[in-house]
Amino acid sequence: MSTGLRDLARQRLWRRWTLASFLARLPGTMTLLALVLAGEEATGSLAVGAQLAGVATVVAGVAAPWRGRRLDRAELRGGLQRACLATGAVFLAQALALALDAPVWALFALAAVQGVAFAAISGGFRALLVPVVPPEDLARANTMEAVFVEVAFVAGPTLAGLLGLVVGARGVLLAMAAASFASVLVARRLPHLQPAVGRPSAAPWRVPAARAVFGLGLSLGVCVGLFESALPARAAELGFQAAFGGLLLAFTSIGSAAGGLFAAGQRDALAHVRGQACALLVAFALLLVPVAAAGNVWWLGAALLLAGVPIAPLNALGSLVLQQAVPPGRQAEGFAVYIAAILVGAGLGNGLTGLLLDDIGAQALLLLSVVLPLAAAAAVGAAVLRRGRSDRSRAMAGLG
Repeated sequence: MSTGLRDLARQRLWRRWTLASFLARLPGTMTLLALVLAGEEATGSLAVGAQLAGVATVVAGVAAPWRGRRLDRAELRGGLQRACLATGAVFLAQALALALDAPVWALFALAAVQGVAFAAISGGFRALLVPVVPPEDLARANTMEAVFVEVAFVAGPTLAGLLGLVVGARGVLLAMAAASFASVLVARRLPHLQPAVGRPSAAPWRVPAARAVFGLGLSLGVCVGLFESALPARAAELGFQAAFGGLLLAFTSIGSAAGGLFAAGQRDALAHVRGQACALLVAFALLLVPVAAAGNVWWLGAALLLAGVPIAPLNALGSLVLQQAVPPGRQAEGFAVYIAAILVGAGLGNGLTGLLLDDIGAQALLLLSVVLPLAAAAAVGAAVLRRGRSDRSRAMAGLG
């Protein structure tokens, strides 16, 4: 590790925040498999389970801005603890509903409540990072936060899969509840963050820099949602079971975590933000080409490992810009909107796969995903050129 990372790791408060936020977010990465298994146990249908997971995800995306506003209007640490308690209680209720053979409509209602309870937890913990670390360590801590998100996306589905084999859907839901409750306990010694005095009137999406970050999150979500939903079909095209495509996604998260670790060791994270974003988006697009071109599943796994490398640095860059651009009184809301943009984008990407898969095939869809980061890079590049022309015009006017 670089000196900066070692210094960060020595900070007890940061370690506590990292553990609390990891435990709070882990159930979100287990939700898909947990609810798929719950639907199968209740009805014998995997499709019903997928619908339950879809309800929880969509509701979480829609409710995130509202839940973020509520967190901003009260002391943040306490609000996050209450949200984690509510989320854990919903997981317990879902496990109880399965044990009592509750009707399917009750499972759908609980999935919707789960989405509301969980909606702004991730964004709230990002906002709570501000009082946890010194200002000079904030950029590095944000980048490491993106790394641990990727670690959760590897650990969560793996843990859910193992528990599902051993103890079934109810056991997975109970483990998710335990993680939520443990987060409440770990967060007890984190600092309080009181709501801002004279709450800012400008919503996060009215801040130009924040809108750009939300657009980045949406485009990344569409891209990732497109290629991750096409992977099971691509695995089938290459002669493997479709379920193998889900395992391949772990390679993307591992690559993303590695990219985030490298970025966390760099200095001046906010220097030349647009240039960094443009370079990372172009790199992401270029690294997606081998994913589409891979002719066997082993090369596909290696290509996904490399393609994941720019994801965490891009996510961290977006978080840093939001931290600077959004007023303190609306940061939980701003981060919640950012996550909602990613979720909505992922849903659009999944829907695009559903519309086009039968017509053009999985390989063509993977190639189509290359276009999205290139388009985002072009938009960022155009913004850089416009700003350069504006700066030159002001300089000429000053000389005149």
